Amino acid sequence: MNNIASVVVSNTARGFDREYHYTIPDVLMEKIKPGVRVLVPFGRSDRVREAYVLDVLEETGKTGLKEIKSVIDEEAVLSPHMIKLAAWMKERYICTYSDVIKTMLPPGIGVKSQRTVGLLKYEDGLNAGAKKILDVLAEHGNELDYRELGDIVNIKDYEKQIETLDKIGAVRVYEEFTARVRKKTVRVAYLALPEEEIIHEMETNRIKKIQQVRILEMLLENEFVSVADIARFSGVSPSVLNTLKKHGYIDFKNVEISRDPLKNKPIVQTQPLLPTPQQAYALDKIKGCLDSGKFAEILLHGVTGSGKTEVYLQLIQHCFDQGKHAIVLVPEISLTPQMIERFKGRFGDSVAVLHSRLSMGERYDQWRLIRDGKIKVAVGARSAVFAPFEKLGMIIIDEEHEGTYKAEITPKYHARDVACQRCKNENAVLILGSATPSVETYYRAETGEIGFVEMTKRANHMVMPKIEIVDMKKELEEGNRSVFSRKLTAEINENIRLGQQTILFLNRRGYASFVLCRDCGYTLKCPNCSISLTYHASDERLICHYCGFTVKNPSVCPKCKSAHIRHFGTGTQKIEEEIKKSFPGSTVIRMDMDTTTYKNSHEEILRQFREEKIDIMVGTQMIAKGHDFPNVTLVGVLAADSLLNLNDYRACERTFQLITQVAGRAGRGELPGRVVIQAYNTGDFSIVSACNHDYSGFYKNEILIRKKLGYPPFNNISVVVLSGGNDRLTFRKSKEVKELLTEGFAREACPSEVLGPVRAPLSKIKNKYRWRIVIKCKSMEKIIAVLSAVSAEYYKKRSNSCVELSMDINPANML
Repeated sequence: MNNIASVVVSNTARGFDREYHYTIPDVLMEKIKPGVRVLVPFGRSDRVREAYVLDVLEETGKTGLKEIKSVIDEEAVLSPHMIKLAAWMKERYICTYSDVIKTMLPPGIGVKSQRTVGLLKYEDGLNAGAKKILDVLAEHGNELDYRELGDIVNIKDYEKQIETLDKIGAVRVYEEFTARVRKKTVRVAYLALPEEEIIHEMETNRIKKIQQVRILEMLLENEFVSVADIARFSGVSPSVLNTLKKHGYIDFKNVEISRDPLKNKPIVQTQPLLPTPQQAYALDKIKGCLDSGKFAEILLHGVTGSGKTEVYLQLIQHCFDQGKHAIVLVPEISLTPQMIERFKGRFGDSVAVLHSRLSMGERYDQWRLIRDGKIKVAVGARSAVFAPFEKLGMIIIDEEHEGTYKAEITPKYHARDVACQRCKNENAVLILGSATPSVETYYRAETGEIGFVEMTKRANHMVMPKIEIVDMKKELEEGNRSVFSRKLTAEINENIRLGQQTILFLNRRGYASFVLCRDCGYTLKCPNCSISLTYHASDERLICHYCGFTVKNPSVCPKCKSAHIRHFGTGTQKIEEEIKKSFPGSTVIRMDMDTTTYKNSHEEILRQFREEKIDIMVGTQMIAKGHDFPNVTLVGVLAADSLLNLNDYRACERTFQLITQVAGRAGRGELPGRVVIQAYNTGDFSIVSACNHDYSGFYKNEILIRKKLGYPPFNNISVVVLSGGNDRLTFRKSKEVKELLTEGFAREACPSEVLGPVRAPLSKIKNKYRWRIVIKCKSMEKIIAVLSAVSAEYYKKRSNSCVELSMDINPANML
């Protein structure tokens, strides 16, 4: 008889992150299965905690087991496949079960507890602290929230005093659990009698009031109608409804409704297009993998405009025909509205959307629709990789090279790696689509480790845009101090004259990069982070883009009191302002993090640009990928070489990718496209290759450099960062960690380089000093083993709790 549950407790510290065994009481035997959440007594005090059931066992070698108190879920929130994936992620990303499971499930699904202390009776002979607790409870109606009571009495041994008072029966401590997000219900009215009886009552004038007749006529035409709609459409008060209920004509009930983020959005239905020869080849090859029913990983390398999305759509239909489901990941939330429009147009109500801009309720409802088998394809950002499909046939990662697929908070997972592991577990096919695949992915395809399909031509006979590089050094020498070169200015004017649209790309938001005093050289920096504050003209404020610190823009230098203080550098706000000055009468719209803070703001900006024929859109990298505007014939890339100066081995790769992607927005309709790239370092191979649409040439150069320097794909790079409020202590702890790492790799007899500790490029963030250790090692298994052991050893010592340890294997950035 399987009456033992193996569980992991939610929100535990690393020291308690393991499986615990509990007995299952007879009354809960049928309800408890792997994947459901339960409430269990935990720790010495038997505090009730939320836990996840990983397995149900017949026997255990442990004795004195505690009993599960109750079950939270009617249906499992984790399938067996997801439990298996969670175990893999816990090991791979050196984190806790709780970290992983919280990432997998929609936000707000967890339960929150409220502990309350109630006064039962006064006792004699109590110490001053205990007496104060009872007095405060008496003054507040004999009951208070546990934490609120602690704040009011403000005594050192508060918890111990409460425990003693509970034991002697002076107080009672009880806990209530509620879900943060719930199913949404609406109160509806329905007929309580058969239709024939209601009609008879109306025809024989037993019901005489017109308000009552209107309500009953409405309910005769519908199974039920919400009380709010009845009041709105028939103009009656609640008392009329109550009278009908009193006479037995109607009754009320609560009906669950789904919060649909796509409600009321007009969608045009589409039909599959006739594939081009290259699309047909890609479809045949990938359909063969889907038909095999086995795991496969394939790189779909298609130039911008080659029709990768149409290939995705037809592959998904093939997946449906096999009775299986699909997940499509997109790199930015800004892409989701456009992708959803195309997928909804093809697959209708079979599409769910998952991304962070949805409300908690919307995400919860979309997640439940998928889990309950009512959805066939989920489209969303990184976290959509965890969509709870039972019959997963395929995962598509569009723009697979994008850094946004890598999480920067624990667990620091890469959606590509998680998707690969999930597809292996479930015998599904993984498709990695990109015009500019990551060097690591292309290397795996080139060496035959994964499948490879290439589409080198644009669909519908569109030609690749003509690209021209402008040397901004020469522009300066010849007296042009504008942010726009003469060539770009002429092209923008021509586009405005022809009624065609322009996109201008600058990968820096804000108005100016920094504010500098020209007398003493003082630069305004964030007091919490080692970085300059960015000037935002719309608010007249300086803002730190790392911790959010902000101050009013000073009129005089804080150091020398000089009035000669001004902003330097250029951001998207300033470009927007310069466009209005340089091209009077033109319309301009901006898309960056500052203009897309509200729900649906991405969608609204893109709609305005497309439908209102705005002349110029200026933005950061969120405008660079995936968007399809037929009337955009000109793209300008400002400061194209700015990314080359990053302290990151991927700087050249990112420069090539961004230029190629943003250039690909031009000429996607019937009109040919032009691209003007402005740079100071015009000879860099990444810029030259992008201008020649030459991925192969770029890759050959970059892979040689990577091999020579021992960077991925020839080695794995791990970054270990220690951060703390005390700089000297943090440095000392970082040296201790380096010793542990060196010893660990020596024990594993694994060739490696352990470099550092040195100050991180961003040496201070949010008032914490940061020291960095970089590790190069070929073996992923050995890196995971060593880092896991070092992490466990480090967190054994409580004295280390004031210095945080962060570990990331193959991070998205090296900062």
